[in-house]
Amino acid sequence: MRAWMDSPGHRANILNCAFEEMGVGIHEGAGPPWWTQVFAASG
Repeated sequence: MRAWMDSPGHRANILNCAFEEMGVGIHEGAGPPWWTQVFAASG
């Protein structure tokens, strides 16, 4: 979470009130885990 909040683009998405839904995914395998976020606005 710290890395996302330190990233200007990710921070803007997280704090954007137009987005009403967020999905978070993780893939674990060799190496560090891989994370992803998906934001959606109603419409």
